[in-house]
Amino acid sequence: LTGSIPSEFGDSLKLQGLYLGNNQLTGSIPRSLGQLGGLVKLNLTRNKFSGPVPTSLGNLKGLSHLDLSSLNGELPSSFNFFDGGWPRSLGNLSYSTYLDLHDNKFTREIPQNLGNLAQLEHLDVLRNMLCGKIPEKICKSRLEGLVPQSGICQNLSKISLPGNKDYNLYLSSSRSKGPLRINISMFQQPLLKLTLVDILEDGGFGTVYKATLPDGKTVAVKKFSQAKTQGHRQFTAEMETLGKVKHQNLVLLLGYCSFDEEKLLVYEYMVNGSLDLWLRNATGSHEVLDRAKRYKIACSSARGLAFLHQDFGLARLISACETHVSTDIAGTLGYIPPEYGQSRMSTTRGDVYSFGVILLELVTAKEPTGPEFQEKEGANLVGWVFQKMKKQQADDVLDPTVLNAGSKPMMLKMLRIAADCVADNPATRPTMLHVLKLLHEIVD
Repeated sequence: LTGSIPSEFGDSLKLQGLYLGNNQLTGSIPRSLGQLGGLVKLNLTRNKFSGPVPTSLGNLKGLSHLDLSSLNGELPSSFNFFDGGWPRSLGNLSYSTYLDLHDNKFTREIPQNLGNLAQLEHLDVLRNMLCGKIPEKICKSRLEGLVPQSGICQNLSKISLPGNKDYNLYLSSSRSKGPLRINISMFQQPLLKLTLVDILEDGGFGTVYKATLPDGKTVAVKKFSQAKTQGHRQFTAEMETLGKVKHQNLVLLLGYCSFDEEKLLVYEYMVNGSLDLWLRNATGSHEVLDRAKRYKIACSSARGLAFLHQDFGLARLISACETHVSTDIAGTLGYIPPEYGQSRMSTTRGDVYSFGVILLELVTAKEPTGPEFQEKEGANLVGWVFQKMKKQQADDVLDPTVLNAGSKPMMLKMLRIAADCVADNPATRPTMLHVLKLLHEIVD
C-alpha cells in the first residue's frame, strides 16, 4: 500500500484491530485514529510516516498493543498514553501490554510515567535518540522468562528483582514457561488419601481437590470426569498452551499429567478459598464481603477474562491437530449459556454469559440455581432477576447485608451490567473488554 492513511478511518467506531504494517505508507498518522474507541491493537510498523505521534492516540482507552516505526520528531510530552490525563480508575493503563517504538527518531527522555504501565510485558525503544533516565517504576513490570544464572547473574536472588516478586521472573532452571508434565505416580499416594473433606469444588468437568505433594507443597488438583476427557495428544497440546497463560488475575497452571483415562491438572492453591465460600458463608467463619471487595473481585475477574479474549486469543486454544476449538460443552449448572443447548461450539459471548452470572452472584449473594428458586418466578437466578427488573423491583434482588444508601447506586449499576451479560441473544452481549470499561466507569 502507498499514499497516506485516510482520515475517514476514524469513522470506523467498531474497529478493534488496525494492521497496516510493512507497507509504503507516507505522511503523518491521522489524528482521527484517536476516535476509534474500540481499538485494541494498532500496528503501523515499517512504513514511511513522518511527524510526531498524534496526542489523540491517548484517547484509545482499550489499546493494549501499539506497534509503530519509521517516524521522526519528538514523543509529545502531552501524549496521554503515558501521562496523568488518563482516568485513574483504569488502573494506570492496565490494558497496555505491548509497546514497540524501535527504529524511530524519537528524542529527549522516556516519559517518567511510562512506569505506570503495570501490565507492560513488551517494551522496545531500540535505535532511537533518547536520553536521560529509565523511569524508576519500570521495575514494577510483568516481565517473564528465565533469569540467566551465569556470569554477572550467577549471584542473583529474588531480592535482586524488585517489582517482579510473585510475577513471572524466576531463577530456578527447573521451571519452564509452560506447565510441568508430571508422572502419574507422583499423585497415586496423595489421591488415595483424599476424602470428601478435601473437595474444593465439584463441577461439570470434574472434581477439584486440595492435595499435598510429596515435597510438602499444597496444590489444587482437578481430576477430570472420564466422560469429559479427550485424546492424549489433544489434551497435552491444550495444556502446553494453557500453561503459557500468565496473568495476575488468573490462577496459574503448575502442571498436568495424562495416563490412560486419568487426566489431572495441578493449580496453585488459593489459601483464601472460593468466592462461593465468602459470599454464602455457610459456616459463619468469614466476614461479609463489603461493596468495595465485591467491586474489586468483579473488575479483577473481568480483567483476567478480557486478557484471555483480547490478548491471549481463543485461537491459541486450538488443539495440536489445529482442526477446531474443543466443542465438548460441559460446565456447572447455572453458568452455561442457553445457546449451548443448540450449538456445541464454545464462544467468547458464552463466556460473557457465565461472567454475568458471577456478577449477579456478587450483587445478590445467591447461587445460580437451587431449591429457593422453586417458589420464585424465573426458576433460576437469571430468570428471577429479570422478572424483578421487569417489574421495576431491582432493589429487591440486592444482598441486604451490604445494602445501604452509599452502596445501593454501585450495586444497581453492577446489576445492570450483569443483565447485559446474560442477555438471551448472544449478539447483544458486550465484549469482556467493554464490560471492564463499564465496571471502571462506575467509580469514574
